[in-house]
Amino acid sequence: MPERDPYVPPTGNVFFPLASNAHSLVTGSPVGGVRSRLKVSSLLYEKVFLEAGSTRIQAGPQGASWWRHGHDPDRPAEWQTPRGRKVGRSAPISVAIAQKTAPGVPATGPFHEVLHSETSICWLPTLEPFVHELPSSCDWIVLGHPGDLADEFKRLEDLWKRRDDANGALARLVPEHIVRSRLVDSASHDLAVGASGGWDVSVDRFHGRVIGARFAGDATIQTHGLALPVLVPRVGDLDWADIARIRKLKAIERLRAVLREVEAEAFDVARSGGDLESAMHKAYTHKVADASGKVHRLRSASAMGVAELVVGAGAGYATTGLALLGPVAGAGVTAVVMTGWHARRIVRERRQRAWIGIMDAIAAATP
Repeated sequence: MPERDPYVPPTGNVFFPLASNAHSLVTGSPVGGVRSRLKVSSLLYEKVFLEAGSTRIQAGPQGASWWRHGHDPDRPAEWQTPRGRKVGRSAPISVAIAQKTAPGVPATGPFHEVLHSETSICWLPTLEPFVHELPSSCDWIVLGHPGDLADEFKRLEDLWKRRDDANGALARLVPEHIVRSRLVDSASHDLAVGASGGWDVSVDRFHGRVIGARFAGDATIQTHGLALPVLVPRVGDLDWADIARIRKLKAIERLRAVLREVEAEAFDVARSGGDLESAMHKAYTHKVADASGKVHRLRSASAMGVAELVVGAGAGYATTGLALLGPVAGAGVTAVVMTGWHARRIVRERRQRAWIGIMDAIAAATP
């Protein structure tokens, strides 16, 4: 993945890291949820970056281990199965070391065990199988590795790692201290990677809850990507061919900007005690009315109806994209600041109704 100069605003790209999606990268409905987020992100972002390779994440009461494995074209990566995850938990975590006798020659022993623990989690996440599902026209999803973190982002990551001990909400969510620390370390690193590249970061629901508990009250972490699945609950079931077609429509960028506006307005309501999903519907309906100029003969009649669809899995997509705004744009930044530029842009552009047609196309293509 290309490295970016630090301290730049998000550029419409999203990053799917391995560690912060590890809980859901197991066969069955969990991996199906990741696939749905990939499809939603494909509509909401210009580029979708997937972390290549695979990792092995183990943690228990007495210790934790984390190993990275690179991409191997001769051994296609496979998702972990529920049975494999159960078997992994049944075996202890064991790490042993031995002194090398010569440079470049693997140690032969004697080995000394430095870590032994029961296993509470054993995750083997990989995103690579998704690549084999994609059509040749899917050039917006990129598999690779992010660059090394600059020093300022390493310091930010270390700062985040040191704050979890006194967090009661996080302790209730993940009672085991070492397991909790392993999860916080992963989330902190992945968010720092996103900040360094100017990317939003997409994580699974479990890590979203960890991040939510860890960063409760921290206005520098903002959620993006919730509006579209709330308004069109089955958007994650779209075919890849339909997604490729919709991405080519000219007004897709304007729609993305409008949805960010909807989210910002709805979160303002939610912070005051209102219902987030209801506020999302209301804000979207107002956007449609404003864009149409309240013309009675609105050609896209279904655009108004989209906002009245029953909310399905909307809450499950709350972590489609997490944006780190504080270190990127300055302390105290909120979503309103970031979306204000989008609002001015929409006002300046002609054919303000064009994004409604994109929303119609998305709604019409959903199963």
